[in-house]
Amino acid sequence: MGWLGYFGGPLFTDVYPTRPQRPFAVVLLTGDLGYKIGMAPEIAQRLAADGVPVVAINTLTYLRTTRTPANITTLIARAEQRALQLGHTDRVVLIGQSFGADMLHVGLVDLAPELRAKIAKVALIVPEDNVQFRASPSEVFDYWTPTVDAMPTARRLTWAPLLCVQGAEEVGSLCPLLTQPNATRIALPGGHPLHRDADALYEVLARFIFAD
Repeated sequence: MGWLGYFGGPLFTDVYPTRPQRPFAVVLLTGDLGYKIGMAPEIAQRLAADGVPVVAINTLTYLRTTRTPANITTLIARAEQRALQLGHTDRVVLIGQSFGADMLHVGLVDLAPELRAKIAKVALIVPEDNVQFRASPSEVFDYWTPTVDAMPTARRLTWAPLLCVQGAEEVGSLCPLLTQPNATRIALPGGHPLHRDADALYEVLARFIFAD
């Protein structure tokens, strides 16, 4: 697991746009396999190709030990400030994938008002209906890591346009429970991995992110 970043490595990866820049930046929280594999780097590269600067957070690196909700809030604040500087902008879109989605709604609860005001949209990709505060690649540590209900924090995400993407065959998804008026729920083919179809996922994300 070392090469994935479990034993250290960059916490943040800056991905620069490869075409004229959009007027916002993205913070992308990876799943528990980090930034080197999976769909997170593919999504980041597609965003960059569409003119969006991205700051990716390797959640595997940061959460290789158990953290608290306050720790997650601090992490998101640091990443948001970095993304705003990277993009020379005052608007940011936050995207969490899998474990990163679980951490995102938790960390946003106590985010400082001045940072919350700069968040244009939030997207949760395959969040689960429970949360644990330690990364568990391939569920290695699931038996020893306690979980808590996701809804107490997720239901408070009412202040920005919200996209929640789940697998049509997924069990234990948070998305069906998000009934607040600002939430858009989309089901893609497959279970939690979404058939690893980054193209289909990015099509949904782009439609949400780039909509006026």
